[in-house]
Amino acid sequence: MTSQKIQQVALSLFAEKGYDATALSEIANKIGIKKPSIYAHYPGKMELFLEIVKNVQNDYRACWFDALKTSANQPADKRLEAIFFTVSTHYINNKDNLSFLVRLWLFPPAECAKNALDSMHSLNEELLEEIAIIFRQGITDKIFHPESPEEMAHAYFCLLDGYLARVIRYPNFDYKKAVSLVWKSFVLNPLQNHDM
Repeated sequence: MTSQKIQQVALSLFAEKGYDATALSEIANKIGIKKPSIYAHYPGKMELFLEIVKNVQNDYRACWFDALKTSANQPADKRLEAIFFTVSTHYINNKDNLSFLVRLWLFPPAECAKNALDSMHSLNEELLEEIAIIFRQGITDKIFHPESPEEMAHAYFCLLDGYLARVIRYPNFDYKKAVSLVWKSFVLNPLQNHDM
């Protein structure tokens, strides 16, 4: 039994039930060990939770920055589409991470360290700015109408967040198939004539 196995089971339970409704004894039972065995790896439930927070945030950061990097040479509209597909597909395939992040963001445990939440907020602000930069470039290149890049970035995240929330709420729907339809419904204000 390793700390990695403990984290895997704890992540699944925290994602499904939340921090407060998940007991260390339940984590231990799912693994097939006694509760004191967890203390050999973690001093308590909050320390285990914070380790998972760190790992899930690192995964979130890696997913986004990989999408930003691999799409860097594309025109703004194609780049935003590629990022949307990359991030949404990652979380369709990692629903425990997605559910855990949503719970952390909307319903953090009362005793959760403030710096764990602050680091997530800072990362989201950084990503909003990265997406606003892409919209700004698209405006310069006459791909998009001259609207506020910051507001367009918020709209982009609203679409992505809403799409991923539905992945959690309706798990049996074919979201891999639907992602292109969702994207096409998002009005990015493309100009009809790029030579204007």
